[in-house]
This record gives sequence, C-alpha cells and structure tokens, in this order.
Amino acid sequence: MLIVPNGLVLRAEQEMLLHPALQTWQKALVTYRQGWFDCTDKNPLAWYAALADISPALLLAAQCEAFPDDTRQCWVASPYCGQLLRNNVRVLPEGQFPWCTEDARDLCHVLNPLLGADGMQMFAVGAALLLACREPVEAYPPEFGAISGQLLPDRHHEGADGGLLNRLLSEIQMLLFQSPSASRHEQGWPGVNGIWLWAPTAVSNQSTLTMNSQKIAVATRNPILRSIVDATDAACIISEAERLSELLKPDAPLPKRIVLAGGGHAVCLNRSILPRFGKRSWQPKSPRDEQVLLGKLRS
Repeated sequence: MLIVPNGLVLRAEQEMLLHPALQTWQKALVTYRQGWFDCTDKNPLAWYAALADISPALLLAAQCEAFPDDTRQCWVASPYCGQLLRNNVRVLPEGQFPWCTEDARDLCHVLNPLLGADGMQMFAVGAALLLACREPVEAYPPEFGAISGQLLPDRHHEGADGGLLNRLLSEIQMLLFQSPSASRHEQGWPGVNGIWLWAPTAVSNQSTLTMNSQKIAVATRNPILRSIVDATDAACIISEAERLSELLKPDAPLPKRIVLAGGGHAVCLNRSILPRFGKRSWQPKSPRDEQVLLGKLRS
C-alpha cells in the first residue's frame, strides 16, 4: 500500500489535480479504480498515527524517555519555514523542508527557556518534537497537514486559550529570528521561522502513554516519521509526493492499493483486473466518510 498525503492539489477554483511530482506515474494511476472519501489534511506522521489508531501526540509521548510525570497535556510541534508574501506568509511544504534529529535537539535547547516560564517543555523524539504542558491549553488549531504548503492562518485559534496560543507562537517566532541555526545555514538548508502546535491530547496519568495500538512497518523518507518507525519488511509506504522518487523508480510497478490525499479529500485507488484507459478526472465523486477509509486501510 502507498499513501501520498499531498498527492492531490486543490486549486483556487476548486479544481482537484494530481501533485506535479506524480506526473511520472500518471499513466499508471489512471488505470486504477477510484473510491472517494472526505478526509482531513494530514502529514505523514498524522497518517501513520491514524493507521495505528492513536493520537499523534500520544504516539510520540509513548516513545519519549524523559516524559514528565506532572504532564496533563501534550502537543505535536512541527517546525516550518515561512515564505513572506505581500500580505501573508506561505509555509514551505514539509516535503521540501530538510530536517534531522540534531535540528530537533537544537530547537529544544533554544526554546525550552522560553517555554519553561509557562510550565511547558519540549522534547526531541527522534527528529520529531513533542510539547508537554503542566496545565492544559484550551485551543484547537488545525493539524499541520492543513498548514504545510498553505498560507499561515492570521486569526486566533478556536477555544478559550486561542489568543494565548497565538501569543506563544509569536514569541517563538521572534526568538527563532534572533537565534538562527548556524548548522542549517552552513548546509544551505532553509531557516526555521516558527513551530506549529497541533493534536493537543489530554494526559491523565502515565498509564495513558501505554501504546496499545498496532505497530506498523513503514517505508518513508519523511525525516520525522522515519526516525520513529521501523521499515523492516514494510508493506506500506507513506511519502510526500516530493520524496516519492526516493522510494519508487519510475519504471517500477506501483502497489496494488494507493491513497492520494489533499484538499480535504482522499481517493483510494485499487488495481483492477480490467484496467481503465484514457483520461481520468480527479474530481471527488460521491465521497464517503473518512472513518470508512481508515477502517479499510487498517484492515
């Protein structure tokens, strides 16, 4: 099975298209049978967590060796590079954003003095970042999958503490502007302009962190997901469109089942005994509920 979190691109006129990086496989993709679903936009980490039926934050917390006992809430923290436009900021797609374990550790070192004043602490879990809070923050930002490659929201988040979260994210932006990463600059990598906090999850006690979900072997080139999952004997690939060529050769046969997601939808492609030829529309047709899709993929 192959899952491409950003395999579909939604244009302003509500036209759904294949991601340009998938043009190499377009002729093969149009021969598959389509099944459409409504689907929240997810990044590779969120897709893996959805398959394992666990919160992305708890997935990381279960692998965090130094998770504080007094934690009542945890969040996933996603670093990003913002591209300044005339009136707003566009977030560089995660598939174009290089990242590594050392970057995650360095960012914790820079931000934890600021976060500690609010009873928070950030941890590196492989290349992933986890934020632990002693006091819950009542705010509900969209997942990073809805932010990656899109415009940065310029309004308060929903929830009683939406303004508090915005203030914290602004302070982090200012601190990162004052403390650029020398190692990323030396490698020619884009700078880190901010972090996006998402997937807030309550932690009632340490038993909450017991991971009862299914562990799935996954092949990926996403640096964050790759650092926390095992690829041994993987029967599943989760990859952004930009990194898929690192996993699949242009002339290699595609998996029997493919999920292309993006723009609030997902299409499940299944190889047919009698393949379809000719032009294929990528417009959603009678989409079903997201939980139906996840049930099929988990089984």
